[in-house]
Amino acid sequence: MTEITTQAYWVIEPGRGELRTESVSAEGAPDTCLIRAIHGAVSLGTERLVGLGKVPASCQSDMACQYMAGHFSLPIKYGYHLVGRIEEGEHSGKHGFVMHPHQGVARVRERDVVILPESLPRIRATLIPNLETALNAVWDAEVEGQEPSTPLVIWGAGIVGLLVAYVLERQGFESVEVVEATAPRRDFANSLPWIGTVREPREVSSGRYGKAFHCTGSPAALQGALDSVGFEGTVIEMSWFGDQTVPLRLGTDFHSQRKQIRASQVGTVAPSRRGSHGPRERLDVVLELLDDADLDLLLGSPLNFPDLPNWMSQLYANEASFPAPIIEYGE
Repeated sequence: MTEITTQAYWVIEPGRGELRTESVSAEGAPDTCLIRAIHGAVSLGTERLVGLGKVPASCQSDMACQYMAGHFSLPIKYGYHLVGRIEEGEHSGKHGFVMHPHQGVARVRERDVVILPESLPRIRATLIPNLETALNAVWDAEVEGQEPSTPLVIWGAGIVGLLVAYVLERQGFESVEVVEATAPRRDFANSLPWIGTVREPREVSSGRYGKAFHCTGSPAALQGALDSVGFEGTVIEMSWFGDQTVPLRLGTDFHSQRKQIRASQVGTVAPSRRGSHGPRERLDVVLELLDDADLDLLLGSPLNFPDLPNWMSQLYANEASFPAPIIEYGE
């Protein structure tokens, strides 16, 4: 059987990865196809924890991604998605999106590939996972039907937080604020046309907001988000802390104000939409939202795939630039 030689990114020990040569079958079962990667992106928080070997044993089955290889105790081939050109089957010549580790060429099940609209720039399609996460969190917050002036706050001006703000703005909310501790990210958030007020954590008033979205990965910021909501306010927790212990002050007014913390994770459609939307319908909404050139402002500088190990080492050391680069494989 003819095989194609390609490269894939592996984490080989905590804090260090490399590209390994692999072989992919040039011919496969009728229900599979080849996809040749053009672009990809990195899921910053999750891939950093995976790359440091900090995925707890208790949740490794939940954290497993499609087509991964190896194991969480390392080495592991792990990553989120590819955008590429399909080279076989009825969709040959079209462009698709698939959840798959960082790899130049892959054989995948046809049912796992999302065929992209021809009008959607391939590079913008790399935002699909983060935008889907943001949309699901907004659904988890159950803000539909509330007044446009409802005070909402987002803790963290990373890609996911900025996309939560984007979804809320598209839904007509006028008083969405973003809280960010670092000056470069505040400046970046202020440059985006859908962002209104950007604050430092010390500028946030306690009890002001009805809903807070937390996506910083910082326990201190989670406490800040909890303090920022008022009576029967809810924090939508979007960060994943791996094996880190997260201390919270649940005394003071937590009980008297009837506050809540609600977990949001994209693996399951939000309960408020589960009756009408499955994963495919949710993805259709994401593809509609992506029809906006303003979102290109979130795309980082291109990074050639051979340079990925060096950039990932910066991510593991918490020294990576923001926004994360878009991986370029080339056609």
